[in-house]
Amino acid sequence: MPARDKKKPGVKIEPPTVRDRLQIAIGRITGSHGVHGEAKCAPFFGENILRDFVGTEVALAPGDGSDRITLTLENVRPGGKMSIVKFSGVDTPERARDYARHTIMVPREKMPDLPDGRYYYEEIVGAPVFDPDGRELGVLADFFSAGEKDVWVITRPGGEELMIPCVPETLISVNLCARKIVIKPMDEAD
Repeated sequence: MPARDKKKPGVKIEPPTVRDRLQIAIGRITGSHGVHGEAKCAPFFGENILRDFVGTEVALAPGDGSDRITLTLENVRPGGKMSIVKFSGVDTPERARDYARHTIMVPREKMPDLPDGRYYYEEIVGAPVFDPDGRELGVLADFFSAGEKDVWVITRPGGEELMIPCVPETLISVNLCARKIVIKPMDEAD
C-alpha cells in the first residue's frame, strides 16, 4: 500500500521503485584521445544510445568501486571501432585519462524499453531465482552469451555456481517489479 501524505489527504506518495533508482551502463572509457580532453569509449549499445545523452549529466563509475562522479556529456562522434566522447570541463588529455576504465551510467528511466523477453543486465543481476515449486535456487550473479543464447550464472546458497541456458524450455518468468526469476532447471526441463 503506498504511503499517504499526511498534509494532503488522498494524495498518494509512491515510493521510488527499483527501476527509478537503477543505473544502466552504456559504455566504458578506455583512454584519452587527442589533445582537447576527448576520450575513447566502447559503447555497450551502439553510438546512437550514447548520442541520446549528449547535453545531459551522466555518472562515471570507476572500476574500483569508489564514488561515482557526475559530468555532462558534451559530444559523441565516431572513432573507428570506438566512439569518441567529450565531457564538459574535461579539456586536457591528462584529465580525460583520469577517467579511463570508468563506466558511463545513466538512469534506467531514460533508457528505451526493450522488447518482451529482453532485459538490461542491471535489471536482473542480483535477483533471486526460484524453481517452479517456489524453492530458492540462488541469485542470478552474471550471464554471458554463448552463441545464439545467453547462459545465466546462478550462485547457490552454498556458494557453488549453477549455469542455466536461458532458453524457452528453462525460463518460466522474470518479474522485474518483484525482482524474481522462475526457471525450470535442466534436469527437469522437457
